[in-house]
Amino acid sequence: MTFISPSKIVRSYPDYLKRLRESLGTSVERLDFIGSIQANGKNYPIPKLVFGKGNPGRILISAGIHGDEPAGVETLLAFLKEKRFQKYPNELTLLPCLNPTGYELGTRNNHADKDLNREFKLNAPSPEVSLIRNEFKNPFDLTLELHEDVDSHGYYLYQKEKSATIGDLGRKILSRVETVMPVNMDSEIDGMEANQGVLSRLSDPGEMDWWPMALFSYSRKTRICFTLETSVKFPMATRVNAHLSALDAAITGFHDKEEAD
Repeated sequence: MTFISPSKIVRSYPDYLKRLRESLGTSVERLDFIGSIQANGKNYPIPKLVFGKGNPGRILISAGIHGDEPAGVETLLAFLKEKRFQKYPNELTLLPCLNPTGYELGTRNNHADKDLNREFKLNAPSPEVSLIRNEFKNPFDLTLELHEDVDSHGYYLYQKEKSATIGDLGRKILSRVETVMPVNMDSEIDGMEANQGVLSRLSDPGEMDWWPMALFSYSRKTRICFTLETSVKFPMATRVNAHLSALDAAITGFHDKEEAD
């Protein structure tokens, strides 16, 4: 196994955990960990937070599975600091930094040079992925994964769902986001057909040799999965605000659909 040298560290993970606790304020007792990994002689706990436990509509928000995409991590720090979780009636689970060594090294892959978002179909994945997969023992109703795209000139998203009744939610998310950041309106994004910023994954995930977290989530009976992609061509504050807008549109839109049904 090839390990990336710790001399390449560009961020401090202990400092991140300190900022996480500071963002929680009096809610710091909500902080838990799904486990930890050992790398380069150090221990890296992977944080988890749950708000509104037992409430209907289980929602998972995750970030940082690619360590060189920090806007998602920063978004969830802002989400916590601003106490945005208090406005939603659902059970919210946050996994705010899934690849701690990649975050620290500033690399897409983890310390062992593994792309964690390509390992969710493997029988023996990296330890981080094994810990994440354990969180899907009980199905979620909605999952929201925060990502960044270095090549895109605007925001876009992947949508995968089991029910056609929520089919326009992706469009509503982008309508909210475009007040902060332009939407990528290209007809093809990342080699896939796109419809005004919305991409749909394969109808049969079994066709893929590898699964990202979103398809694993879908295979574990999540009703609707969004992968939210901000463009790195904008300042960090803009990227964070775009993601915050997307989260609010997704969660409130999902709740409104549930109420209507």
